[in-house]
Amino acid sequence: MIQKQFSVSSMKTLSLFLGGCLLLSSSMMSCKSNKNLQTTSYYQPNYQTGGHDQKTGLGFQIPDKYPIEILIGNEQPQTSVQEIEKLSISDESPIQPNQVYKGTMLNRGNDQQQKKALLDRMVAQAQDLGASGLMNVNYKVFSTAKTTGYILSGTAFRYVLK
Repeated sequence: MIQKQFSVSSMKTLSLFLGGCLLLSSSMMSCKSNKNLQTTSYYQPNYQTGGHDQKTGLGFQIPDKYPIEILIGNEQPQTSVQEIEKLSISDESPIQPNQVYKGTMLNRGNDQQQKKALLDRMVAQAQDLGASGLMNVNYKVFSTAKTTGYILSGTAFRYVLK
């Protein structure tokens, strides 16, 4: 067996390569996002029972400020209020071919922009009623073998002076 002598130039190449890898890995480790990422799912795994627990609310964060107050899920106003009307936006549609692959449903419901548009619509309805806010705002998705749909519900309220 004949061994070649390791040359100095290949040693420099190897050290540059390893130094670059070290620099790249350290810079990747120091990169940190400023955003606090939160899950957008309203189902949370329950490891004790082996199932999933449903959370109330929208299943997504409200990114914008609205002209009226929006209380998600079971949040309640801090002062006394008068309920004006229960609002609901819902839709049911047949499952599209791009939602199914080999009999398995790939996605259902709306994406973030569609949910925001629905919430914008509900806020506009509440403002037309003269509401100070929306409470008990919930978003639910449902699906059957051939259809999928959603229900966005909430209660328009007005603050009452004592």
